[in-house]
Amino acid sequence: MRVELDIRKTVAENAAYYYEKAKKARKKIPSLIEAIEKTKREIEKAELECESRKTEKRKKKRERDWYEKFHWFFSSDGFLVLGGKDAGTNQALVRRYMEDKDLFFHADIKGGSVVIVKSQGKEIPEQTKKEAAEFAASFSKAFSLGLGGITVYSARPEQVKTAAKAGEFLPKGGFVIIGEREWYKAMPVRVAVSYDREKHRVVSGPESAIRNNYKKYILVVPGDVEKGQLAKKIKKILEEMFGEEVDINEILQALPPGKGRIKEVRA
Repeated sequence: MRVELDIRKTVAENAAYYYEKAKKARKKIPSLIEAIEKTKREIEKAELECESRKTEKRKKKRERDWYEKFHWFFSSDGFLVLGGKDAGTNQALVRRYMEDKDLFFHADIKGGSVVIVKSQGKEIPEQTKKEAAEFAASFSKAFSLGLGGITVYSARPEQVKTAAKAGEFLPKGGFVIIGEREWYKAMPVRVAVSYDREKHRVVSGPESAIRNNYKKYILVVPGDVEKGQLAKKIKKILEEMFGEEVDINEILQALPPGKGRIKEVRA
């Protein structure tokens, strides 16, 4: 240990100086110990809060239901309705997921989702049919073209063929309808977006189905706002509505392709 001495002072004076200094330092020890303990408590609290945030993030990494790889909604009558996102999922819906007594829907325009109502062997009510037709209209090229409405048709599974006739070409995701179709005129091109608090996920679909199942929603129609900017606006509104952080990627998946705008907010 090194101690500096003042040569202008006697040995006794130097000793007295360091004795007083040590006495003052001893008086500060309790407050220093208290400050150290307080700092430890604050660090522990911060670590707990950090861990809590990590836990919340892990909770939000939810398990997704199988049908979420498609566009989807549950009708007002409780029927699951699926829509293709591209040529591959359109093809998968027809070849792998469409069963007897289901119903096939498509907008009467080139480019759009194949829409399937899963019947579970039950009779499909008219309300569900209309909602499926609106869903097909909204997730078709009609949205990006800015159309307010479009005709949609439905067919039974046995009428839908995915193999081309001899000498003809059918692109991936393409299909041919054999026989009479059921037509739905002037179906509105719009989508309602909401949030499922129970499963912590973004939902979208026809206005009537979303209103019946979730009450609060945002109605989106074709417009002039880029999809990314529109999704940011919807994210802010949904978070204010439901008090939870919303994944913007889920919003992007829930919207039809093309520009749009918010027509109405039902809170």
